[in-house]
Amino acid sequence: MVSIPLLKDNHNHFYTYSGLNKALDLFNTNEKKQALDLLLKDKNEITIAKGWFDAYYNFTDSDFNNNQAVIIINNSLHKYYFNSKAANIICQSFPAWVENNNNQLWVEKNLQQIISFISGFFKFDKNSLEHALKDSEKKGIYINSDMYISDSELIDFTIESGHQERIDLWISPRLFPELNQNQKDKVKGVKIFTDGALGACTATISGYKINSNPILTYSDSQILQTIEELLELNTGLAIHCIGDKASEQVIKSLEELKQSIGSQDIRIEHSQFITKDQAIRAKKLGIILSMQPNFNWDSVIYSDRLSQKHCEINNPFRMLIDDAGFIPGKDLIFGSDGMPSGIDGCIQQSIFPPVPGQKLSLDEFIAGYCIDKTKPGYIQLEIDELKKKVVSTVILA
Repeated sequence: MVSIPLLKDNHNHFYTYSGLNKALDLFNTNEKKQALDLLLKDKNEITIAKGWFDAYYNFTDSDFNNNQAVIIINNSLHKYYFNSKAANIICQSFPAWVENNNNQLWVEKNLQQIISFISGFFKFDKNSLEHALKDSEKKGIYINSDMYISDSELIDFTIESGHQERIDLWISPRLFPELNQNQKDKVKGVKIFTDGALGACTATISGYKINSNPILTYSDSQILQTIEELLELNTGLAIHCIGDKASEQVIKSLEELKQSIGSQDIRIEHSQFITKDQAIRAKKLGIILSMQPNFNWDSVIYSDRLSQKHCEINNPFRMLIDDAGFIPGKDLIFGSDGMPSGIDGCIQQSIFPPVPGQKLSLDEFIAGYCIDKTKPGYIQLEIDELKKKVVSTVILA
């Protein structure tokens, strides 16, 4: 038995997922019949579900009766299904989504607006916040993050709640110029997306086995100009890059702009298929890699779409640490992306990953994922090397 501090989840969507806790959860349903049994029993005016893996099943209007409005969120947050009844409701305030839901490039460029729209169906107040923080503590998380803020009122709400030190906020670049100085001081920085996701087959890799649509959301000249403009904001910059092509585009742009880089944190989010050459260049630039150990499981869950090679090079932690010199807790930090949140999935995947190159030592995990104190509580781990199983117990103060 070993004890470790509680977690700092460096990449999550705290407010989004806290609201979506009221949605149906399909995360553990790998059969369509099981999913439909849950969905068809729901009696709300509009049924909202999360955690859908299209590797297992898809939906059509014929699956639902004409009186039920349904919105279903892919576990990646990069793909959505809604039926005709729901489309009529969405059209009243967000017609562009209905018109463009099958246009994946449009979806990738408007993710924050889509997520904000869906979250709007769930009211969030101070009591909801207190409940969400307690729920995250039970999962072993003490400091949370939200990478999808596009509303200044939510920034004010966080400040006024008295919990601002426990929720790191990253915001839309379009919102930053509208903020007052107090609001700017609260946020960690701005976030942009440069490619899609494995769940939607839009991450920019060349190793798909099935029909795919890898998407770079910016051309080379556009991403160079965008990063240059964002560096001038003198705030943190988080850049979503899953595929190696997106990583190359971003790292190359930052190399060209290295004279403009100040003291602000520049993070690449996910970096699942970053190459050794790219990692070494990113290290020289002082880039922080913000990664998700629970995404080690993508090598299994997405083996339907990834080549064997890409299953093996997903989340190359050993290469990053041993060869490129990244240091957990310094320029290699960890989070969950909410898929799922909490200690259970991430510690199991870190200590006993499906691919050897994904393995983290316990010390590396603690350095990159844990807070530096045990006053709020701690996590007891029972690591069974024979069964390759980690059992965790959260102990709160």
